[in-house]
Amino acid sequence: MSRRTTQVLESIHLMNTAQIIRAAVRIILLHPTHFHSISIFLFSPLPISLFISHFLIHHFPQIPSSALKTIDHSLGHHGVLPLPKLLSKTLVHIIICFPSTITFSLLGRAATVQAVSDGYHGINLDRRRLLMRSGLTWVKLLHTSFWEFVIVLGLFGALMASLATVPKILFAIGICSRASGFLSVFGFAGIAFCVVFAHVMVVGNLAKVVSVVESECYGFDSLVKAKRLMEGRRHTALVMALLSNVGFRLVECLFEFRMCRGMSMWEGPLLVSMYSLVLVFDTVINAVFYYACKPPDFSIF
Repeated sequence: MSRRTTQVLESIHLMNTAQIIRAAVRIILLHPTHFHSISIFLFSPLPISLFISHFLIHHFPQIPSSALKTIDHSLGHHGVLPLPKLLSKTLVHIIICFPSTITFSLLGRAATVQAVSDGYHGINLDRRRLLMRSGLTWVKLLHTSFWEFVIVLGLFGALMASLATVPKILFAIGICSRASGFLSVFGFAGIAFCVVFAHVMVVGNLAKVVSVVESECYGFDSLVKAKRLMEGRRHTALVMALLSNVGFRLVECLFEFRMCRGMSMWEGPLLVSMYSLVLVFDTVINAVFYYACKPPDFSIF
């Protein structure tokens, strides 16, 4: 490794949240063509799928209602307890976006992280090489995403099991009615679930960067290493994840607003481009954060 690269990586290690965001913006502005190409050709299928799901839910409201009844019956309440409609909409979004999430989105993340890594190590960016290397890394990212999905599925299973059993127990021993018991359990368990879910998401984002940058570390091992790297900087990761999610939600709200008011032909591609750019920015931030979490000894590179 050159002395200049070592100095750059050492300076990254001292960054705080604001400096990480500024560094991400600087990297994107240094190579706007490469990152814009990644956003168009690799990331855009994900927002297209997401906006299609919003369109279907808006024009066919019976879709989330059917999902809501299925979940309600699976919990054994049979219409007694109304579950939040947001849960059914989220389920529809996940089902429609799943194919593009595990294909184009992972390829886009791999190409973006590789571009950031090459930039920090003084390697000239080449689109063809980025595409080839992202294709080779896709299987590793798929392994990592699978383990992340297993953990999240376990969290959802624990939440659903609590909602299905605890209210019945409370009702059986006469503490409260089934409806009030359900709402109480949903409140307490929901808060705990959101906290753990947020931590799993930020660890998963960093684990995807680890899977791309470090050739021998992927799958569950990358999740463990990402958790270890984040020690002492978890609040930084949560703040960055919050900012990214705010950006995603703003674009989604803008899409829903324009869809209700009537959308022009040019607004759809513009919103897809905006969402894709937020995806690129989020991935670049996580890549910079990875180097900020690395110890000062960079001999492993």
